[in-house]
Amino acid sequence: MEYGMEAEDFDILIRVASLVTGAPNAFITLVDPHQNRLCDESYCSAALKEDDILVIEDVRKDTRTSAIAARRQDAAIVTYAGALLKTEDGTKVGTLCVTDHVQRTLTEEQIRLLRGLAKQVMSLLSLRNTQRELTDALARMTRLATTDDLTGFLNRRAFFEEAENLRKLAVRQGGALSVVVVDLDHFKKVNDKHGHAAGDAVLKEVARRLRSKLRSTDRIGRIGGEEFAIALPFTSQDTAMELMRQLQLRVSRDPVAYGDIAIPVTFSAGISELGGDTPLDEALRLADKALYRSKAAGRNQITEAEPLAA
Repeated sequence: MEYGMEAEDFDILIRVASLVTGAPNAFITLVDPHQNRLCDESYCSAALKEDDILVIEDVRKDTRTSAIAARRQDAAIVTYAGALLKTEDGTKVGTLCVTDHVQRTLTEEQIRLLRGLAKQVMSLLSLRNTQRELTDALARMTRLATTDDLTGFLNRRAFFEEAENLRKLAVRQGGALSVVVVDLDHFKKVNDKHGHAAGDAVLKEVARRLRSKLRSTDRIGRIGGEEFAIALPFTSQDTAMELMRQLQLRVSRDPVAYGDIAIPVTFSAGISELGGDTPLDEALRLADKALYRSKAAGRNQITEAEPLAA
């Protein structure tokens, strides 16, 4: 388990540690999660060898730290106290430390308070870790709910939501929004001849090629087995046609390799530009009609829908 921390979150506890012990310096050290240890030159590495708080009035004279002091030759630390940060199962993840450049004796009450502050630090670390885990879990759930596993594109529902947001933005800002419906040609024959695994390989590779030419602001979704929809914000129908011709060349230029098989791939597409407050469904319907005209014309074609009235 890794623990992250924002410095400002722990400032109060660090200041309190300095205040209750009278030591001018206080800080938190965490074990490197990848090496599972602290630097051997650190006094905190000595503290981690203990089962409880380590309190040393003079690091130069105590056998547990004298070798470290000799190597460091650091006169800035004479007194050191390090309270362990431990998880519920006893794993040591770091220390809450105080130091002084002069020899200092901590009272039993000060030691008790420092130990208690270490527990508070650990509680805050655990809380931050839990929050991060929840955030990560929510992000994973969101990806699962909105993403097509095979292609990595938006799924049908998520695409329509994103495209609708882009439509509303275009209406507010008076910009163009073009939508494209794309269908792979003769895809059923790929599955029938080479199997569904080959079909999946084709879909993945076509998705990669399509993605390579799209902007970060564009949205693309898999809305059917071999059918995709693309929303192009602030893009006129003419500009969308230019982009789709580039994508057509990108997709069809090289066959998709599957084992020792080379599978040629082309697509047909229809393009529609939204006008005024035109509903998204209507624009996609017109793009879909243009797509079928592309197929009727022999496939591997891109057809523009009639412009919608503003």
